Amino acid sequence: MSTADVAGVHSAPQRTRGPAEAVPGGGVAFKSWFRGGGGAQQPQQEFTIDDLIVLERYEEAELRLRAKLRTNPEDLHSRLKLAEVYSQLRQYEKAVEEYSLVAEEYAQDGFYEKGVALLAKAQKLAPLDQSIRFKVERYQREKSMEHVRAMAIEGLRQAGGQKAGTSAVELQRLWHNLAGSRLVQRLTPEQLKRLLSTMQLAHCKEGTQLAEEGSREGELLLIVRGVLEAFVEGPEKKPLGVRSFTSGDIVGEGVLLERGVWPAGYRASENATVLKLDREGLEQNLVGNSDPRAFLEALREQHNDRDVGVAVRRLRGGG
Repeated sequence: MSTADVAGVHSAPQRTRGPAEAVPGGGVAFKSWFRGGGGAQQPQQEFTIDDLIVLERYEEAELRLRAKLRTNPEDLHSRLKLAEVYSQLRQYEKAVEEYSLVAEEYAQDGFYEKGVALLAKAQKLAPLDQSIRFKVERYQREKSMEHVRAMAIEGLRQAGGQKAGTSAVELQRLWHNLAGSRLVQRLTPEQLKRLLSTMQLAHCKEGTQLAEEGSREGELLLIVRGVLEAFVEGPEKKPLGVRSFTSGDIVGEGVLLERGVWPAGYRASENATVLKLDREGLEQNLVGNSDPRAFLEALREQHNDRDVGVAVRRLRGGG
């Protein structure tokens, strides 16, 4: 080899290897590329709860979700994820419990369809659990009652709520007192709305007399709250109590529907709120009513006038 050749070998420029090129010994220079020039190791990646579920690391996801719920028990989204995790872990009883808890929260907020959908998932995990079916039926009934409630409140508003300055909160309270009554259960939502809208809302102070014994004033009273007392005059004209009535009770049906007389006097034994239906209002309810017979039967079903009349006759020794 000549001197020039030797000089050429030593003077040839050195080429720098790329990050992924082979290095002596057959290795690949990835390490310095990912770790930086200093070669310090990066911290291990932190997975989210969703990542753990996707990676099927369900035990870890369960621990993370339970810890999260200890901090915020009202986190319904996390409870649903925990239910799914329990399902994957085949802990079906725990999954059903979580689904049921969330379903109940939805139902309490008025989202009955969401609650029913979650209970359907729970029922697939526990097909023999009858309590789930009972809850589904309850949610369906409550959903139906929501429609009734809306119609009834509109009727109460038209009954004089706005004119009397009754607030939306007060209308809700009035409905709450009537919701469990037989009348509400018997009438269709449309019939109930029409009935309430044709009645007059009246607030009565304690001691107020609403009807006189023997009067033919045709007026039916639906008690919303408070107590009305049926009474007659006893010796020395002292009033004798016959019977008391409260929320949901109807009196005066014999006077309005049968054109009879009031079997006793009626007064408020404490502050009370009543709804009054007169003959004009009754006619408005009957015109165009899809089932007038069922409507009238619902009004007279309690037979309170008849029972008070029997009690008065016995009180006076008439048998």
